[in-house]
Amino acid sequence: MRDESEIVISELRRQAKGMLPLMLITYGVFALLGYWQWQTALSILLGSAYALFNFYQIGQSALRAAAFYRTPERAQRGMVRGYLTRYVLTAVVIVVSFKLPWLNPAAVIVPLFYTKIILLILNTCRKGGN
Repeated sequence: MRDESEIVISELRRQAKGMLPLMLITYGVFALLGYWQWQTALSILLGSAYALFNFYQIGQSALRAAAFYRTPERAQRGMVRGYLTRYVLTAVVIVVSFKLPWLNPAAVIVPLFYTKIILLILNTCRKGGN
């Protein structure tokens, strides 16, 4: 399981590197729209941190399902349980972003899509050239 954990960490690092330019672009767009305050930057940072945490949890959930569940049905149930837990946590993050006055909810929500954007870009680049 050690080698598989290293794969998860490697992918997590790649996601973090991909998020940096997306965070700058997102902040630039918000600044152009008049939301240049520190709350916007903090919101983008928190949303990005949660997106990385969520991505890590997906990897860990897949590793647990592969390693500890002996039948495909049990593995699937374990994955679904992790999936539902991540959805609830994401809902909590979004609700909290609306409740706390020093967070910009839109700037928290946009980074939640970064992992999907990065994976889409990476897969498109692989198919085209590599």
